[in-house]
Amino acid sequence: LANELLVLIQQMYHIERSMLFIGLIDVISSMEQNLTEFIILAEDTTHLLAPLNFLTRLTKLADAKNIPHIYACKKKQLGQACHVFTNIISAISIRTGPSYFSEEIKKIKCTI
Repeated sequence: LANELLVLIQQMYHIERSMLFIGLIDVISSMEQNLTEFIILAEDTTHLLAPLNFLTRLTKLADAKNIPHIYACKKKQLGQACHVFTNIISAISIRTGPSYFSEEIKKIKCTI
Protein backbone atom coordinates (compact mmCIF):
# COMPACT_ATOMS: atom_id res chain seq x y z
CA LEU A 1 0.00 0.00 0.00
CA ALA A 2 2.87 2.39 0.77
CA ASN A 3 4.18 2.11 -2.79
CA GLU A 4 0.68 2.70 -4.22
CA LEU A 5 0.34 5.81 -2.07
CA LEU A 6 3.72 7.16 -3.14
CA VAL A 7 2.97 6.59 -6.82
CA LEU A 8 -0.44 8.26 -6.46
CA ILE A 9 1.05 11.28 -4.66
CA GLN A 10 3.80 11.65 -7.25
CA GLN A 11 1.35 11.43 -10.16
CA MET A 12 -1.08 13.83 -8.52
CA TYR A 13 1.75 16.26 -7.79
CA HIS A 14 2.54 16.44 -11.50
CA ILE A 15 -0.98 16.31 -12.93
CA GLU A 16 -3.37 17.65 -10.27
CA ARG A 17 -1.27 19.52 -7.73
CA SER A 18 -4.36 21.35 -6.44
CA MET A 19 -5.76 18.02 -5.17
CA LEU A 20 -2.97 17.68 -2.59
CA PHE A 21 -2.53 19.43 0.74
CA ILE A 22 1.06 19.11 1.93
CA GLY A 23 2.23 19.73 5.49
CA LEU A 24 0.57 19.53 8.90
CA ILE A 25 -0.92 23.02 8.90
CA ASP A 26 -2.41 22.72 5.40
CA VAL A 27 -3.78 19.25 6.15
CA ILE A 28 -5.46 20.45 9.36
CA SER A 29 -6.88 23.45 7.51
CA SER A 30 -8.26 21.24 4.73
CA MET A 31 -9.93 18.99 7.31
CA GLU A 32 -11.52 21.94 9.09
CA GLN A 33 -12.98 23.01 5.73
CA ASN A 34 -14.23 19.45 4.96
CA LEU A 35 -12.02 19.18 1.88
CA THR A 36 -10.17 15.98 2.81
CA GLU A 37 -10.74 12.51 1.37
CA PHE A 38 -8.01 10.79 3.41
CA ILE A 39 -4.67 11.54 5.08
CA ILE A 40 -1.23 9.98 4.77
CA LEU A 41 1.05 10.49 7.77
CA ALA A 42 4.77 9.74 7.85
CA GLU A 43 5.41 6.74 10.07
CA ASP A 44 8.63 8.27 11.37
CA THR A 45 7.05 11.52 12.56
CA THR A 46 7.77 12.17 16.21
CA HIS A 47 6.95 14.98 18.57
CA LEU A 48 10.60 16.01 18.44
CA LEU A 49 10.35 16.79 14.74
CA ALA A 50 6.76 18.01 14.51
CA PRO A 51 4.92 19.73 17.33
CA LEU A 52 2.96 17.12 19.24
CA ASN A 53 -0.07 19.40 19.53
CA PHE A 54 -0.35 19.51 15.70
CA LEU A 55 -0.19 15.72 15.40
CA THR A 56 -2.65 15.22 18.23
CA ARG A 57 -5.01 17.82 16.80
CA LEU A 58 -4.77 16.28 13.35
CA THR A 59 -5.55 12.73 14.45
CA LYS A 60 -8.36 13.82 16.81
CA LEU A 61 -9.94 15.96 14.09
CA ALA A 62 -9.65 13.12 11.57
CA ASP A 63 -11.35 10.74 14.02
CA ALA A 64 -14.09 13.26 14.81
CA LYS A 65 -14.80 13.84 11.11
CA ASN A 66 -14.44 10.15 10.17
CA ILE A 67 -11.58 10.92 7.80
CA PRO A 68 -9.44 7.83 7.20
CA HIS A 69 -5.76 8.27 7.97
CA ILE A 70 -2.82 5.94 7.69
CA TYR A 71 0.78 5.95 8.88
CA ALA A 72 2.74 4.88 5.83
CA CYS A 73 6.05 5.74 4.21
CA LYS A 74 8.88 7.74 5.67
CA LYS A 75 9.05 11.53 5.70
CA LYS A 76 11.84 11.41 3.14
CA GLN A 77 9.68 9.32 0.77
CA LEU A 78 6.68 11.64 1.14
CA GLY A 79 8.94 14.61 0.49
CA GLN A 80 10.47 13.05 -2.60
CA ALA A 81 7.02 12.26 -4.00
CA CYS A 82 6.29 16.01 -3.71
CA HIS A 83 9.74 17.10 -4.90
CA VAL A 84 10.69 18.41 -1.47
CA PHE A 85 14.14 17.01 -0.78
CA THR A 86 14.29 17.54 2.95
CA ASN A 87 12.80 15.34 5.64
CA ILE A 88 10.06 17.75 6.63
CA ILE A 89 6.85 16.38 5.09
CA SER A 90 4.88 14.75 7.91
CA ALA A 91 1.39 14.74 6.41
CA ILE A 92 -0.36 14.88 3.05
CA SER A 93 -4.08 14.87 2.41
CA ILE A 94 -5.98 14.12 -0.76
CA ARG A 95 -8.67 16.66 -1.62
CA THR A 96 -12.28 15.62 -2.12
CA GLY A 97 -13.90 16.23 -5.48
CA PRO A 98 -13.70 15.08 -9.07
CA SER A 99 -10.25 13.97 -10.11
CA TYR A 100 -8.45 12.17 -12.89
CA PHE A 101 -7.41 9.74 -10.14
CA SER A 102 -10.90 9.20 -8.61
CA GLU A 103 -10.87 5.42 -9.06
CA GLU A 104 -7.44 5.02 -7.48
CA ILE A 105 -8.41 7.33 -4.62
CA LYS A 106 -11.59 5.31 -3.92
CA LYS A 107 -9.65 2.04 -4.00
CA ILE A 108 -6.99 3.27 -1.58
CA LYS A 109 -9.58 4.89 0.71
CA CYS A 110 -11.43 1.56 0.99
CA THR A 111 -8.14 -0.18 1.84
CA ILE A 112 -7.37 2.30 4.61
